[in-house]
Amino acid sequence: MAAQAAGQALGGDGQNPGPSHVAIVGCGFTGTSALLQLVDRCPVQRITVFEASGDFGPGFPYRRDDSADYLLNNTTDTLCLLPHNRQAFIAWLRGQGEAVEPKGHLPRQRYGDFLADAVGAAATLAAAKGITLQRIAAEVTAADEPPAGGVRLHWAGGTLLADKLILATGRCPQLAAIAAPPAGSAALLVADHVRSPVLDAVPLDATCHVLGASLSAYDVVNRLFSPASGCRFERDAAGVLQFLPGPNRRRVLLCSRSGRLKHLQSRAPMPIQRRHVTWPALQALAAQGALTLEALQGLVDAEAHAHGVALDWAALRQPYAGCDSAEDVNQRAAALLDAAIADTLDGRNFLVDLAGNLQTLLWDAFGQRLLLPADEARYRQVAESAVLGWAAPCPLPTAERLHALLRAGALQVRHGVQGVAWSDEDNAWRIRCAFGDEVAQVLVNTTGALNRRIDSPAQPPLVRCLAAQGLLQPYRCGGVVADGAAVDMATLRAIGSRHVHVAGMWLWGPAFFTSSAFMMARAAQTVLAALYPGSVALPISPRC
Repeated sequence: MAAQAAGQALGGDGQNPGPSHVAIVGCGFTGTSALLQLVDRCPVQRITVFEASGDFGPGFPYRRDDSADYLLNNTTDTLCLLPHNRQAFIAWLRGQGEAVEPKGHLPRQRYGDFLADAVGAAATLAAAKGITLQRIAAEVTAADEPPAGGVRLHWAGGTLLADKLILATGRCPQLAAIAAPPAGSAALLVADHVRSPVLDAVPLDATCHVLGASLSAYDVVNRLFSPASGCRFERDAAGVLQFLPGPNRRRVLLCSRSGRLKHLQSRAPMPIQRRHVTWPALQALAAQGALTLEALQGLVDAEAHAHGVALDWAALRQPYAGCDSAEDVNQRAAALLDAAIADTLDGRNFLVDLAGNLQTLLWDAFGQRLLLPADEARYRQVAESAVLGWAAPCPLPTAERLHALLRAGALQVRHGVQGVAWSDEDNAWRIRCAFGDEVAQVLVNTTGALNRRIDSPAQPPLVRCLAAQGLLQPYRCGGVVADGAAVDMATLRAIGSRHVHVAGMWLWGPAFFTSSAFMMARAAQTVLAALYPGSVALPISPRC
């Protein structure tokens, strides 16, 4: 009764107060955001939260026992937990009495501390409101929807019945994982850099091949050239960061299909006043059956011209066009990073700032299936990786380190990667690249290639169980099975279920760029707005 009264005081609907008991599976960032929003705004009476790791809050990317060399990608003053408060993290740090640099990038483990504290705060608030909160450190292995209603969850320690389930899991199995080297081989494979002590044991004179050029690859570079290894990064008289190796003579090669490097978080974002990439423009093109990738490019090009920016699409698509050797590629990579650093410092970071401005608009465009199915599929296949270079940029400090390492020859870029295979002759892996094979004895896989197919037998037990019952179905693009789960995008209810809602990485498929913290908090808000329409407002979309 106390919880219901509290919910009504927050705007709940006494005629339809919403579910009494909500279960959340997965308590990383998304589960923590859902938990806090539930306790803060909803007339819920009981919440049960499951987290297989036993560490409630940090989740996979913000583990508190991981390397301090793994930095947050967003600046301290933009990290949120609730959609309406993008400065929650910096406010929390200041509340701890810490002096913080608003545009700095702290270790990810520090954000894990914040998330763990948020779970504790939610527990305190729940107790004050009379809400029963139970935290269970276990993996949910099965769930079903009994005829009488609700959703029943099963784990090694028991079973419970809840009214609704929020699936907030954020980690999928690896896709096409690389097999370990044969027994007795001196070759070293790091299949997953998160919480891996192996990286610290890599010899200081080793050549390390890193598969991928994503933010995870940058984490590995930061760790291999950590100050703890004896190297240093210092600025010269002109303020340019220089690499001083000391005893660290490691050489790292970033190997990927495109070789494309990330762009940078803006220090002073451009003021974007969109006139062309607008909701009415997208709707008009979609109504004509003309919303193609080329049409979207035309709108972005027009937007760029309206902001005094000329985009070189050929160079954006093929950053290493005209390079005749691996050394040419390295020089081009250093030049591109140099330009990206200048742009972010000078406030000319148009594509990064436009991508940030368009996040919710593009989410809604994907959610309402405005793109033609063939173009949506083509986006995933040929464009998404490039778009994420701007939509998921890297921190300035990381980019400056990469730049210094490239100039010093300690870091190199290899593009045109077509495959990786073990070679008994070399007792190493062979990586096919644009300018010949690379022989890798130390291989770190950071491709981020995750298996997001609902119908894959490699999925964990809960997903397989839900899929077998039709409670979690594959997303289909133009009738073809694609990544992610089929959901009602207005409520994020899983198609085929009555009581299962999805607010995690299974939305990467039907939605746009789902790993953004802000968008995951917004997804949790969308679910709760569907469950408690009188207490939680639908997320606002800037559809101008």
